[in-house]
Amino acid sequence: MGAQRYPFCFAVLVSATCAGLAIAQISSPGLITSDQGGAVGYQHSLERSRFVTGATGVEQRRVEEHGFSKTIGPDGVFATNLRNGLVVATQSGGSDKGEAKVGDVRPKAGYVIDPDKHNSQVMDYFLAAGIPKDQIGGVHATTYLSSSGSAQDARPAPPKVDGYASILERKIEKFPVVDSVAWARMNEQGKVVSEWVYWPAIPAKALADARRLEEMVGSSGQTDFLARLPAGLPRGRVVIRHSSATVEGQFDAFASYDIVERRTSAGPTGEQNRGDAHQLISVVVRHFDVHGAERRLPQETRNLGADYPPKQKQPPQTSPVER
Repeated sequence: MGAQRYPFCFAVLVSATCAGLAIAQISSPGLITSDQGGAVGYQHSLERSRFVTGATGVEQRRVEEHGFSKTIGPDGVFATNLRNGLVVATQSGGSDKGEAKVGDVRPKAGYVIDPDKHNSQVMDYFLAAGIPKDQIGGVHATTYLSSSGSAQDARPAPPKVDGYASILERKIEKFPVVDSVAWARMNEQGKVVSEWVYWPAIPAKALADARRLEEMVGSSGQTDFLARLPAGLPRGRVVIRHSSATVEGQFDAFASYDIVERRTSAGPTGEQNRGDAHQLISVVVRHFDVHGAERRLPQETRNLGADYPPKQKQPPQTSPVER
């Protein structure tokens, strides 16, 4: 479990589309059962958390709004999505408890600790809360940085480390479960400053298909499965994908052969490079199921750009010429 030190800025965005009635009742706190042969999930709760919304004995409000059940105190908000069980907890930054908002991650004193120590503390915390140990494939730290200065400064002030967030990497057997989330930010006293937990149960079919995919692509040479994929793609890896916590509608999970494809294209010209065209590099993760069919995750079905890969244009149909 290593520490990766790179800039990390996180803001929780809760879509207005979450407003309205919940689609499904969330599970009870603790382990979430799956079908026979599947993998259990985990439902976080305030009772299992070290997040503190206020001092002991301080009045707290409990409300349901915008699709979330919230416990609001003077020091923070603990919110649970009534549709899928996503938990988001964040400090209120000293604002009035009625104005505390999910997504406020303002830095405070006492957050800076060693990233490796932070990783270990967060790992122990989530294990004690109830996340299965055999589903944790690793943990890595990301860094909160800040800098200040004026527009007149010749150079920006050196960045200052404000703290860390440690992210668990989920796996089932040998397969990464890429879309599951459990991260926390803790202070020197071991209290949780902010956290995000979404760890759904995985159905048996997704796990069985992952095993089949691993067998089909396990050899180093060409296989029948790889031959069915588009030509020229790099090697990929077998993972389990599922709907993200921000997606409305029915939950979906499937085994995927994920391939990271890097594409280059000519960009606009400019005076700064004396007329030479920029090279634009785009990275796309493509998903292929156990049958070799390309899939999109529910969170990828809506986008502002064109379909990828682009759909083939059909030639216009012409009517026969009358004679």
